[in-house]
Amino acid sequence: MSEFIPLVIDILTCLCGYCAKWADSIRNLGESLNSLESASKQLDDMYRDVKMKVEAAEQNPRLTVLNRVRGWMRREEELRKEVEEIVKQGRREIQAKCFGGHCPKNCWAIYKLQNMVDQKLSDVDDLKSEGHFDDVAEKIPRYRFDELPVAKLVGVESTFEKLCSCFENNPRGIIGLWGMGGVGKTSLLRKFNNDFLSKKANIVVILVVASKDANEGKIQDAIWKKLNVPDDTWDNKTVDERAVLLCNILKNKAFVLLLDDVWGWIDLLKLGVPFPNNHECKIIFTTRLKVVCGQMGADADGSIPVNCLPPDEAYDLFKEKVGVTTLEKPNILPLAKQVVKECKGLPLALCTVGRAMTSKETPDEWKRSLEILRRNPSEVQGIVDEVYHLLEFSYDRLPNDTYKSCFLYCALFPEDYNIEKRELILLWIAEGFLAKSDYDIHEAHKQGEDIISRLKYACLLENGEEEDTIKMHDVIRDTALWLACDHKETTRFIVRDYSKTSGLEVYNHPMWKEVEKLSMWGKADVSRNFSQKPHCPNLVTLLIRNTWIKVFPTEVFVLPSTVRVLDLSSNWEIKDVPSEIGDFVNLEHMNLSYTGIRKLPEELKNLKKLKVLLLDGIRVRSVREILLDGIRVHFVPGGSLLDETEWLEFPEKVISGLLSLQAFSMRWSEIRGIDENVLLNELESLDHLQDIRIAVFNTSSIEKILISSKLQRRICELHVERVHSSLHDLFSSLGKMEHVETLRVYYSEAVDIPRRSFWGPDYRITLCKLVLHRCGNILDLSWLIHAQNLEFLELASCDSLVEVISSQDFGTEMQKSTLFCSLTYLQLEDLTKLRSICKMAIQFPCLKVIEVTNCPNLKKLPFNSQSALNNLQRFSVGSLDDRWLDQLEWEDEATKHLLSSKLKKGNYFSQLNAIS
Repeated sequence: MSEFIPLVIDILTCLCGYCAKWADSIRNLGESLNSLESASKQLDDMYRDVKMKVEAAEQNPRLTVLNRVRGWMRREEELRKEVEEIVKQGRREIQAKCFGGHCPKNCWAIYKLQNMVDQKLSDVDDLKSEGHFDDVAEKIPRYRFDELPVAKLVGVESTFEKLCSCFENNPRGIIGLWGMGGVGKTSLLRKFNNDFLSKKANIVVILVVASKDANEGKIQDAIWKKLNVPDDTWDNKTVDERAVLLCNILKNKAFVLLLDDVWGWIDLLKLGVPFPNNHECKIIFTTRLKVVCGQMGADADGSIPVNCLPPDEAYDLFKEKVGVTTLEKPNILPLAKQVVKECKGLPLALCTVGRAMTSKETPDEWKRSLEILRRNPSEVQGIVDEVYHLLEFSYDRLPNDTYKSCFLYCALFPEDYNIEKRELILLWIAEGFLAKSDYDIHEAHKQGEDIISRLKYACLLENGEEEDTIKMHDVIRDTALWLACDHKETTRFIVRDYSKTSGLEVYNHPMWKEVEKLSMWGKADVSRNFSQKPHCPNLVTLLIRNTWIKVFPTEVFVLPSTVRVLDLSSNWEIKDVPSEIGDFVNLEHMNLSYTGIRKLPEELKNLKKLKVLLLDGIRVRSVREILLDGIRVHFVPGGSLLDETEWLEFPEKVISGLLSLQAFSMRWSEIRGIDENVLLNELESLDHLQDIRIAVFNTSSIEKILISSKLQRRICELHVERVHSSLHDLFSSLGKMEHVETLRVYYSEAVDIPRRSFWGPDYRITLCKLVLHRCGNILDLSWLIHAQNLEFLELASCDSLVEVISSQDFGTEMQKSTLFCSLTYLQLEDLTKLRSICKMAIQFPCLKVIEVTNCPNLKKLPFNSQSALNNLQRFSVGSLDDRWLDQLEWEDEATKHLLSSKLKKGNYFSQLNAIS
């Protein structure tokens, strides 16, 4: 028994020791917590000092905070939270006691807390020892400049210089490069990066390819990678949190953000990109949509168009791709220049076709390739994949099917053709593209104008060479035909230009069976171009224009009754319209203008769905095509517009039978078989008619118009010839013609035209074009102060005209400020008594052309240095007007210098007379 006593004593001694330690832990926990709190506060004070230094360093764009400092701060923040939690838990355990407050409830928990407190005290001491930093930041090295791969560019020097100048001088700091797909915008942006921005020190250059499917996160990530933002501060952040982080960095840096391929407005501020407010910060982007330039904040100077190459530069680029060796071979150079011409200066097409031609070494191979390029360009190697698919992006981005259908429709016109906008919109109406056409043709016209503008902004259409026309780039047109035929899988569209092709076309039944829209042009007799009569069961649209066809199309094609559009304009050899025309009960648009048709058949009245009937310039002999009012018309030299005319025979009750008619035009045509007033009565009876464009030749017709409110509301264009007594009433009633756009008056003598304006100051007329030729007894045209929309004013051989705007009746201050505010063309010819256009100098913000011929008493023009003549392109005077020009008085030298710099001798009309 005695031998166990020492063992028991040893065990009891150990237990007492452990109990003593445990008891000390329980008894000293409160003191330990106080020590931990005190040490943590000291560490927090160190943290605040370091943070203040870090924030100061972040304000300096040339400093970057050290990673070990950010790591220490992050560990301190984590430790502080852990300490706060332990202190809270310890205080709760100390407060929770039993046996009258003398013994803790959970001794084991307190023991563990004491150990945790000891560990955190050690951790705090370690961080305190590490937190003594001599420097919290260091100078950042220059951001790495990335040179971008780009091929050698040709012909971009002037655009590149403009971009460089805009970068240096545009205070807004936002620059947009816009142009059609494949024109070289991206290449130009890359050249600017390599050749210009590379020389700028301390500028961060950030390139982001936005593309059509760009999202906010993608753009932010591209910027983040360039700025070297630490991963731990970027990951798991929302778009808004990342925006704050980027903005705090970029606002103190000189940066250039290059955005390539922008398709719509990008809210850069939301992404964290501050608005550039100094010359060191710029945003430069490329886009196919001109409207995006304004949406992104680029002003007029900062919106830079990137255009196709002119012929010489286009050939140089083509030569770069083909190689000089091939082009120097005999008889190939002329063919190469024709190939280049087909590409119409589009760099992408030039490069693609050039690469495809590198293996062609003989003239025969080049001739065959040129033929394919003209007739079936989609068969050229690389064209579909490299050109058409790229341009298809622009088509896919159009808002809806209406825009797409309208775009594809433009491909029915020949290459380089100037498409008259009104003519095109009327065709769109008949095709059913414009939703508003069923009830309001004027609203439909506005919708059509909006679509044209949108297509131009998308660089899918461009302005034509004539006023109020548009045209398609040849490569865009080829792409449109490829798209319209379902990537060349069908023949829904067939377009033939017989001025470029000839020979008999072998009949292909499957092809003609599919065709829905057939367009034929060129100086050839279409009726002799087929081996047999094509059968077109699905045809909806038939355009045969400017050809030598001698018979009506029903003798050439087997046409279904489903045809909706029939346009036979400018086919002078067509003499008759067969009675079978009445079988085309679905016809909605018929254009017989400038044909040799002698009589309209009575069966025409069966066309109950016909919406548009155009009969301009029928049977006018000895005609020449000229440009008048910016559109093509036919003019007989040496007399009135309708001298030497065979009239069109017009049966009664034909027009009144066209119950759906919305637009009727019969300009430069005179009729027989029906009195003008009878025709006007029939037009008046049609409930849906809203657009009348007509010529009248007797006083009773004018009187009929003046007593008919329906006709006044419907007339959009009126030609008056050899009418005298009612001219005053016509002028004074223009305000009632709410849709009148054009008034032309020829060989008429005004009676009792008052010198002063007809109406009060609030009167408005919608007139856009006014032409007066050989109109006597008119002293002034002061009523034009009410024509704020006037764009074209042509006055010729009006012997009595003294002033255009009378000094006695200048109008209100508001009328003074808006007088001629829309005027684009001003032509004055053979006005021997004209002394003044307007006595005082006024603004001409839209004026492009001034033409003055034989106006000897006109001594002063209404311009001064304050006149807005920024758009003036030409100041033309007659070739015999040198003396008049020398005697012209100028308001100031600046005005004289401006107009002299635009001066051209021999105006439009003198050139016309020389041709005669």
